[in-house]
Parts: sequence; structure tokens; C-alpha cells
Amino acid sequence: MSKNAKSSLRESVSKKWESLRDHHLTIMTTVFVISLGMMLFTLVFIITGAYNEWGPEQNALAWITGIVGVIVAVFLWPEFFYLRGRYNFLREYMQISSPSELRKEMAEAQEAGKILGTRYLDKLRKFLLEKGIKMKRR
Repeated sequence: MSKNAKSSLRESVSKKWESLRDHHLTIMTTVFVISLGMMLFTLVFIITGAYNEWGPEQNALAWITGIVGVIVAVFLWPEFFYLRGRYNFLREYMQISSPSELRKEMAEAQEAGKILGTRYLDKLRKFLLEKGIKMKRR
């Protein structure tokens, strides 16, 4: 594969991923939970001793499932918890009732909304408008 083909593939994947900005948290959560399930399946497979009863193809599949689950989880772990932290902050922010406290934390809430996507940023705008606070343009 040529260098241009690799870079164009990377660019197209990157553009597609950015077009799904509103769904990053959902996608990451789904893939992360599936990878944890794969690891759990292999752990149960080892602990129960099912490898003695299964054929070599099923044993290989179980081990590959666990290894793939570990690799995916290790790579997704930091990004998943970062996005999840931003989501949790935004959710907690939207439970604050004090206008002064809302204004004090507004910059961080806006940043969390931008990171999570326009869907969350729109929810934040709507929440602030209900409280009578105008969101700063950044």
C-alpha cells in the first residue's frame, strides 16, 4: 500500500470519526463494555476449567477473545474515562441551582459540552437559558 493511500485512509477515517462527534461517548461506552465482556468471558473460561471440555478451535477462540478484549480495553481506557468524566461533570453542573455557582463553572461546562458534541452543548444552552444565564461565546 502506498504512502498516499495510507494517509488518505487515515484522513477519511479521521473525518468520519469527527463527523460522529455527538456519539463519541456512546460509541466508546459500547465498545469498552463489549471488550470488558470479552475479558470476562475468557476469565470465566479459565476459572471454570471449560478448556478441558472444549475442542481446540473453541479454546483458541476463547483465548483470542480475551486477548482482543484486553488490547481494546487498554487502548480505549484513557479516552473512555476522560469522556465519561466530562459527561459526569456536565450532568452535575446541570443540577446546580445557584446562578453564581453556575457562572463560576460555566467555562468548564462549555468546554465539556464542546468535547462531547453539539447535542450536549445544546442541552447546556437550554439549561442556562432556563436559569436566565446567557452563555458566553468562545
